[in-house]
Amino acid sequence: MVSIDISEVRNEAIKLRPSVSVRIARSFFDMRKTTLELLAERPSEARLLLFVLLSDMIFILSWSLKTLISPTASAAQSMGADIALWLIVAMMLRTTAIYAMALVVGMITKLFGGQASLKDTRTGVFWGVFVAAPIGLLISELAVLINAFEGSFPILSAESIQMMPYWLGLVPFVWFVAKGAAAANRIENAVPIFGVISAIAVALAVAVKYLAI
Repeated sequence: MVSIDISEVRNEAIKLRPSVSVRIARSFFDMRKTTLELLAERPSEARLLLFVLLSDMIFILSWSLKTLISPTASAAQSMGADIALWLIVAMMLRTTAIYAMALVVGMITKLFGGQASLKDTRTGVFWGVFVAAPIGLLISELAVLINAFEGSFPILSAESIQMMPYWLGLVPFVWFVAKGAAAANRIENAVPIFGVISAIAVALAVAVKYLAI
């Protein structure tokens, strides 16, 4: 069971240095190295929670852009009028879901020879979630551009293009989570882990869409 003192989270937020931005930028090119550096620092649970909470904030901004401020026509029709409610539910459950995901990813890494502790795997997963968040925000800008220019360029009215920003954002999320988990478990090739997590993510997305109909 994970135990966190809320005062520790506040202290970690105060100590968060600008160098974390440099480390995120380096992670885009060498996720393995930055994950191992983080593991060597033996981060506290409060610091790991802070990574998740910061990613939550970016997630809220990203999905607010894609669903409330500038949704594409196809997305608005597909998601229906209850999108605001779904977004609120997602915001409330995301942190818990990421902790649960870390456990699942930990089990997946064991299938490929992973030997890391639960905390080390959680560190890799949470760092991956944090690194992927800015990319997800950048991808959400595609929805804004499509919304702005779909009337001028007929090709942007195609459903496959209009839904692209919503599915494309899942790729860096899963990729960096897989890379972080692989690094924590000293697994050289993250592609098999990426494949398994992707399959699970797509299955869950289809299930959610089916239940929402």
